[in-house]
Amino acid sequence: MYIFVLIIFSIIAILFVLLPYLKAKEPEGSITPDIDVYKAQLDELNNDLKSGIIDEEEASRTKVEIERRILKAADGRSDVSPLEKPNNLLSLAMVVIILFSAAFYAVIGTPGMPDFPIEEFREQEMPEDRAEALAQTDDLIAKVKARLATSPEEVQGWGYLANLEMNKGNFQQAAQALYQAHIIAPDVFDYQLMYAEGLIMASNERVTPAAMIILNKARKMAPEHPGPRYYLALADFQAGDVEVAHSEWKSIQANLESNDPMMPLLNVWINRAEVSLGIAEPLPQTRAPSITAEQAETIQNMSADEQQELIRQMVLQLAIKQEENPTNIEGWIRLSRAYMVLAQKDEAIAAIQSAIENAPDGQKAALEKELENLTKLD
Repeated sequence: MYIFVLIIFSIIAILFVLLPYLKAKEPEGSITPDIDVYKAQLDELNNDLKSGIIDEEEASRTKVEIERRILKAADGRSDVSPLEKPNNLLSLAMVVIILFSAAFYAVIGTPGMPDFPIEEFREQEMPEDRAEALAQTDDLIAKVKARLATSPEEVQGWGYLANLEMNKGNFQQAAQALYQAHIIAPDVFDYQLMYAEGLIMASNERVTPAAMIILNKARKMAPEHPGPRYYLALADFQAGDVEVAHSEWKSIQANLESNDPMMPLLNVWINRAEVSLGIAEPLPQTRAPSITAEQAETIQNMSADEQQELIRQMVLQLAIKQEENPTNIEGWIRLSRAYMVLAQKDEAIAAIQSAIENAPDGQKAALEKELENLTKLD
């Protein structure tokens, strides 16, 4: 019986794929990606206004700013090449591939196999201490909510509830709690910034129009505070204004202490901006060496001293390979981090220095920053 259902769904899939393709028309023009971003922000702004997150005055100011950016981006709009005419041979090939796939699965597949109980598996695999901590957090959340139900004006309670929800990864719930806090204490900078951060976290680290409104309000309260300035620059970066974002992040960086907790995050985004602008090259991504299941089991059965000795031997082999191939910048970075695992800071610094000596000019600045961070570690 399932084969007929499979065929029906295959036909539906074919229609969804082919109809838009066969009916494609010549576009008169196309909107640049930047304008698409801004139009999405206008939609989000209207949704935030309808849901009561922002008021009419705030929405009006933000709408004017977004429309200004649309006009600016429209000046740089370019024409796109017309769509190709439908290819009948390609259409036939797509039909054959989809139907053949369905038939092939019907012969060798196992459509009757039950779903894998992933949630049960996660619960079984979760460490006992982690499960206990989550249970305690749930208990605290219930108690805080019960207290806030009778004392909704306790702004500290809403902030504490937001932290608990953040710890669980419930960013939407955290943003809702911070919304209450920023309403109760509209003149307290910390709650304004925390609410904006909550909105950004709840939107997968995207700076929404609602967050921009709160950030602008927070910046007026503390013009030189790096928090609102950082996120507003992130909004510029996400909208395609990379140069503006880079300039602002560099300005923030120049006024921060070298050990400020915000500095590593700034360095990451400055490097991304410089890579996007073509004035720097990204550092190679380091990869952990692959091991077989048997090797992993052997390592797990070793004593702590044996594992430490094995790590030392692996690091020694990596160091020898680097001496033979000094232009492998990724290898120097891996070697440096391996030395830090062994608490051998001097050797880690020497490895990064070797990377700087052998790296192309575009990577030297990022490596020098890595070296600077290493030397500051205790």
